Amino acid sequence: MKLAIAKDDQHGARVKINGKVTQHDFSTAQEPLVDLLGPSVYGRHVTLDLTDTMYLDSAGVGWLLTCHKRMREAGGKLTLENVPSIVGNLLRLLKLSRLLGIDPPGADDSFHAEGLA
Repeated sequence: MKLAIAKDDQHGARVKINGKVTQHDFSTAQEPLVDLLGPSVYGRHVTLDLTDTMYLDSAGVGWLLTCHKRMREAGGKLTLENVPSIVGNLLRLLKLSRLLGIDPPGADDSFHAEGLA
């Protein structure tokens, strides 16, 4: 996983994520968003652009949940945008799509596996 700042101003930050988001990207002492944007990141509005993210393992899902929780607790907000269908379907299967804001409140909770019999 590679993170790059696409925008960083008083309104918030937009971070582009490139590559697979896996357990190899995290250690117990490492927090990629803090490393990139500083210790006050959780009190800000941060948008993660997932356009170039085609794989998310359980550690990646855990990281998104941890970021969401820390931001909510610190008064910030985490937004996901340009979520590829494969990542969106994983989050829907795990019932996390509304929590992480990729499906609007009241959206159909059913998971549709297109093309699978």
